[in-house]
Amino acid sequence: MENVKVKETTKKETAIAEKKLYVERENFKGNDGKEYWAYIVKGQVRGRDVKVDFAPKDKGGYEPLDIVFDVSPKAELVMTDEEMTDANGKTTKFTSYKVLTIDEDGIPYECSVKPSRDSDKALLKMLINTLGVGGVK
Repeated sequence: MENVKVKETTKKETAIAEKKLYVERENFKGNDGKEYWAYIVKGQVRGRDVKVDFAPKDKGGYEPLDIVFDVSPKAELVMTDEEMTDANGKTTKFTSYKVLTIDEDGIPYECSVKPSRDSDKALLKMLINTLGVGGVK
């Protein structure tokens, strides 16, 4: 595997100070009858209620994600524009996502997440454009 170097370029919070997006944790029952958590951003686009599903970046990410949501049933969605340069010098720009809560002692808890599907990325972009809180590439 090639060495991949990630460097952070510009940090953009998801929102202007008074407009922030929040990921909420909701309980649902799977087809197997077990209860699971869904991590979603709710909003309205052109008069329609929309939900953007998020998941941890890796399969082991559910434990730290649960710890983030132990503090509060909703967490701020923070997005940063980043770029990655591979060993051949090819640069790729992308947006990274994380959820963030701060407990009563001021300790931040965060976990990297990603939109679950391409359709969730599209809905998130529409929601951000509708709210005027920033941009997604």
